[in-house]
Amino acid sequence: MIVDDFVDMATSGEIWMPGWRCLMCGEIIDPIIESHRRKQEQHQEIVSAISGSSARPPAPLTVKSRKSLRR
Repeated sequence: MIVDDFVDMATSGEIWMPGWRCLMCGEIIDPIIESHRRKQEQHQEIVSAISGSSARPPAPLTVKSRKSLRR
């Protein structure tokens, strides 16, 4: 990863802030992205503690053909 400067689009678009950009995949990490990721991790920990599980999304639905429903 290399240090790069990015335009803050949330404000006037003229404020530059430093961040990291991966030369291999192009992923960008800046202070705002890092803050949001930490908040999401904290939220997931709270949901897991309340539900007593890993709070995974539900499994996809199985769609049956009309022929199998006619029996």
